[in-house]
Amino acid sequence: MISRLAELLRLLGEDPEAEQLADVLWLAEHIGPPTATYGPNETAPSAPAVTAPPPPTADARPWDLTEPEPPVTAPGAERDRLRPGGTMMLYVPEARPAQGDVGGERIRLRAPAALPRRAALARSLRPLTRRVPSRTETVLDEEATVEGIVDTAQWSPVLRPAPSRWLDLVLVVDDSMSMMVWRDTIREFLSVLSSVGAFRSVQHWLLPTEEIPHHGIVLRPPATGQGDRHTDRSPLEIVDPTGRRVVLVASDCVSPSWADGTLGRLLRTWGQSGPVALVHLLPRRMWKQSALSFHNVRLGSDMPGAPNARLAVTPLGSHRPTPRTMAVPVLELDPRWLGPWAALVSGETSAWDTVATLVPESLAMARPPVPPAPAVPKTESPQQLVHSFRKRASPQAMRLASHLAAVPLSLPVMRLVQRAVCGDTRPSVLTEVLFTGLVIRAGQDATDAAGSDPHEVLPVLFDFRPGVRDVLLGMARRTQVLQTLSLVTEWLFDRLQRSGTPTTDFAAMLGREASAVHAARSVRPFATVTAQTLRHLSGEYEALAQHLEEAVPSTMSSAASTITGPATADTGTCSVLGIMPPVGALLDRDKLLAEVHEGAFNGRGTGLVLTAREGGGATAAAARYVALYGHTYDHVAWVTAGRPTTGPELPALLRTATGQDTARWLLVVDRARPEDLPTPGPDGPGTLLITSVDDDWPSEFVRHAVPPFKRATSIRFLRDRVRDLTPSVALRIAARLDDVPRALTIAAALLSRIAPDVLLTALGADPAPGAQPAAPLDDPVAEVCVLAQDLAVRECPAAEQLLDLCAVLAGGPVPTGFFSRALPRTYRSALAALGDTELVTGTADGTTVFVAPVVGRVRRERMDAAEVNTAQRLARATFITWHAAVSPSTSTAADLDGVLGLTRHLEPMGALGDDDPAVREAVRDQVLLLADRGDTAGAIAWGTVALKRLEAQAGADDPAIAELALVVSRLTSDSAKSEEPQRP
Repeated sequence: MISRLAELLRLLGEDPEAEQLADVLWLAEHIGPPTATYGPNETAPSAPAVTAPPPPTADARPWDLTEPEPPVTAPGAERDRLRPGGTMMLYVPEARPAQGDVGGERIRLRAPAALPRRAALARSLRPLTRRVPSRTETVLDEEATVEGIVDTAQWSPVLRPAPSRWLDLVLVVDDSMSMMVWRDTIREFLSVLSSVGAFRSVQHWLLPTEEIPHHGIVLRPPATGQGDRHTDRSPLEIVDPTGRRVVLVASDCVSPSWADGTLGRLLRTWGQSGPVALVHLLPRRMWKQSALSFHNVRLGSDMPGAPNARLAVTPLGSHRPTPRTMAVPVLELDPRWLGPWAALVSGETSAWDTVATLVPESLAMARPPVPPAPAVPKTESPQQLVHSFRKRASPQAMRLASHLAAVPLSLPVMRLVQRAVCGDTRPSVLTEVLFTGLVIRAGQDATDAAGSDPHEVLPVLFDFRPGVRDVLLGMARRTQVLQTLSLVTEWLFDRLQRSGTPTTDFAAMLGREASAVHAARSVRPFATVTAQTLRHLSGEYEALAQHLEEAVPSTMSSAASTITGPATADTGTCSVLGIMPPVGALLDRDKLLAEVHEGAFNGRGTGLVLTAREGGGATAAAARYVALYGHTYDHVAWVTAGRPTTGPELPALLRTATGQDTARWLLVVDRARPEDLPTPGPDGPGTLLITSVDDDWPSEFVRHAVPPFKRATSIRFLRDRVRDLTPSVALRIAARLDDVPRALTIAAALLSRIAPDVLLTALGADPAPGAQPAAPLDDPVAEVCVLAQDLAVRECPAAEQLLDLCAVLAGGPVPTGFFSRALPRTYRSALAALGDTELVTGTADGTTVFVAPVVGRVRRERMDAAEVNTAQRLARATFITWHAAVSPSTSTAADLDGVLGLTRHLEPMGALGDDDPAVREAVRDQVLLLADRGDTAGAIAWGTVALKRLEAQAGADDPAIAELALVVSRLTSDSAKSEEPQRP
């Protein structure tokens, strides 16, 4: 019975020891059962019966390659409720009865704790619970006071220092990508440290080790909410000159900063004043895979709380201490390691044989230089990688890897599969799979938390190296793969169901039911990996795999996106071809747009131009027009102007318009100049709507000036967005910004972070109450944009590098994938900082970011030539990397459209005239990709411009230039042949 009780407690996340079990049984015997009072017609409910589970059925399906494993209840399955008087069945995962075999109710026990043996960990730290006299607090010494009264006859209290806890503790956690799998373990370890009662205070800091080469060594407090900002602090802040602070550094020691000595210097700095230890989260057998070197040493201490610099370090097997070297003990997160370390720190023992990393003497803790590019590792085939992993990996890790090959490598998914496959939730097993050669980091950054948006349900941080997934799938059984897919699908559909997306189940997806397949396609990483897995299983799934790989229309830039107009009688919905900016709320514009619409339907092929100064709202007015009146057209397209073409969407629209004489179309060309328009222009029953900052347009275009806000409208605009803003202050801000909508929008975002008088002072206006409005600024949008950029960089230093990239790109839409590949670790926080200050906006599906031209212009004016060149090199390198990863025959439409979205940015990033062979090859491939996607005219135009630039630098004899010339010549010839009239 005692063994069964211990087993049940372990299932509940506890790890009882013999002494604890004895205490529990003694208390149960003396306390007795609880008493209850029942009414005259009530009886006590019968106790639930605990029945033993039957043996596994003969037809149970195995879960792994070599041995049977337990099937798992789908996370989205209906949970039965316990009924009074019913039968409760408890079972362990290894012997779960088939549903319906045993009567009664089922309950699900919570998952085991991420940190086992918490009670033992707490007991191991008891040596640190000593008390010392306080330096600040006193208590009455009653005995000394009485003696003083007797001796002196004076009633004077005698005070003595109050007993106080001895030490503070600081837990510094490595904040690298690989440490994400240890998040729950760290949280539970913090709980143990806080509850043990040994420390005056417990602090928690993050150490972003992967950012050290670029930003130096800083500490950050842990985030407590979605709106938190990173606050960089000096690592010297946790140094206590009194020596009463212990520092524990928790890490897996994978980051390169451990190998180059940077973090060793940091440990030495902390170890000069107090005890420091490194808690290695990987098991001892895996330490050799980390970036540190470890030594077996004997540490000697001559006093309690001795700093590491005063410890005597003697290598085991030697009798001579090592001079001028400081040892940092390396501990497993286990009582067998923490207990002896605590005894040494407290002074209970004076010597301890352990494992330590040795830090040589160093006086400088300077910012390390940017390391050179790593050498290209030896190339191994996928089969060799899997074979090497299998030789050195544990059986659990190998089994888990074979199951993970069937699913996307998202942390929630990997934990789910690990719990089902291994029955072990310790992160060390998952870490063994992720960081021993099979897996690389994915080209995007995401957090473990998932929101209600279906596209954020499955954040993917990792992926298998090319070819490794196929090898692992080839080793797996068909039933194993299907069961793993079923498990993850049910979990995913359950989360989608909670977010409001109607779904069914895995069987429905395999049966190609529309709702299930559409839900699966809405989560792109899951759809892509599932298609690859099903295709590997059998050819019967080929049609389903192709359907899963197709993008959901609302998420693709080249597909039709749905724009819903305001809820009025004369509005509806329309499909828009192209990338359209978000539709924002406008004031006092609907009358102007009604006039535009009336003029559009009075002519055939009418050209209408909305003109305004920079930031005056012409683009916003056009987006509002599409929302209000787009449903009155048969075809609607939105393109952002750029030379030499307006984009790949235009030819598709022209083909649609010319092929249907009765179809009415709307083409919006945003931010155009007269020379940007295609020749010949579109014909047919449609409207060409142009937005521009240029007033000089040919007479055949009907121009509508978009006026600035009226002063009363500007004041209302600001006060609607800024709480407690007084009318007088809003008046002075509006006057200084000349009522320009874009400037007012950024100013409203700034006012949510700074005081109005601070903003007025920064704008050069008098902040004193009752002051008269100042004269308008010459360039109000640029002036307020400078303030917003400075604030964004102060709140998020990573935004500086993102702004540098914006400075070398064309204004308008930028694929989010470009930023995620250029700045994989920081782009999310940087985009959030720029979005909070209204410097950028994003589409609803998150695939595109709109950057106003003024943002790049202002940033570039503040950069020197070297900074511009650095940003351009990063942009070109990202372009090359992304282009090399896509193929017209194998890549999805989303990836291809993302790369095509960079076409208009090639000239400002300097790619068209770059003499780097890799850049030339990527430009050539871009030209071919444009042609493959239907924009032959654009391919010829861009290829011609690139040829002129390259020939001016290297001459026409260069092989790469000659190859590009052949491509352009062939495309030109094919285009001319297609336009020749057919002979009767």
